Amino acid sequence: ANSIPTAPAPSKPAVSTVQVLGEGNVLTHLGGCCHPVPGDRIVGYVTRNRGVTVHREDCYNVVREKEIERLLPVEWGHSPEALYPVKVQIKAWDRVGLARDVTTVVAEEKVNISQLGVAPANDHTVFLNLSLMTHGLTQLSRLLSRIEKIKGIISATRIREEVSSRSGSD
Repeated sequence: ANSIPTAPAPSKPAVSTVQVLGEGNVLTHLGGCCHPVPGDRIVGYVTRNRGVTVHREDCYNVVREKEIERLLPVEWGHSPEALYPVKVQIKAWDRVGLARDVTTVVAEEKVNISQLGVAPANDHTVFLNLSLMTHGLTQLSRLLSRIEKIKGIISATRIREEVSSRSGSD
């Protein structure tokens, strides 16, 4: 009876790790436009039919929101096992072993890479685009700091996704 071991299901972004201040049990979702993580300053947006969507305070959709009465204070709860998606872009001098060195540092920080892409830039440089599952801003900051110390890295930054409308977050 040789059974094939199955990998545990990947952790989904936590939904119940945000508390809506002054309210009882309210359904919350993390904004797909700005991907907030614990440590970010956040605000809630009352949707028309899905509860409260949580955004970073500097999110394009929050900054441009005209119906400010739909914004409400929220704060991070405590859920140490929860993982949050974050997109990171690394610019580096192209060389043999670059991707290996980056993925080794990410693995040493015990962060999962859910997606990895490499795109040539110019002048012998490349962009590495990573989607990471992180526990929050503290872990992400430590990881980016370590990546920046790798030979040939020019920059390692969290990608701020700009969207032109609120479509999809309601």
